Amino acid sequence: MGKYVEFITQDIRSGVMIIFICLVLICSVCLLDLWTGIDAARANKEKICSRPLRKTGAKIVDYFRLLLFFIMIDILGLCFPWYNLPYGAIIGTLGVMIVEGLSIIENLRKKKSHAAEVADMAVRIMECATPDEAQKIIKTIKEGVKR
Repeated sequence: MGKYVEFITQDIRSGVMIIFICLVLICSVCLLDLWTGIDAARANKEKICSRPLRKTGAKIVDYFRLLLFFIMIDILGLCFPWYNLPYGAIIGTLGVMIVEGLSIIENLRKKKSHAAEVADMAVRIMECATPDEAQKIIKTIKEGVKR
């Protein structure tokens, strides 16, 4: 009887450890997304406020709820002898990491694309033959910023 109890507790311990690692990974990728978003905003000289932090906190809670749903699927899977790992939690965490990874890539593109546009505009201003042409381009830029 002692062997069976030890086997079951070892199985539960490993499952709980995997679920804990999934929770830590979800927090990590959300904070990484926040970091890249703030970095992109700084690069584009946008105003940074506390809203992204609140949004990230809400996003982490929502992802934890989603992971709880997958953990319930894992609990149901314990009825099958071949279901020995929390596969649902692993798959759910992988999905969250993919979504947040795409968001991180989007933030990095946003950071680079605007920098490229600024450099492009500076080159266009410098290539102007007369000061009037440069003033027209600067006026166009200002109008675009006001929108």
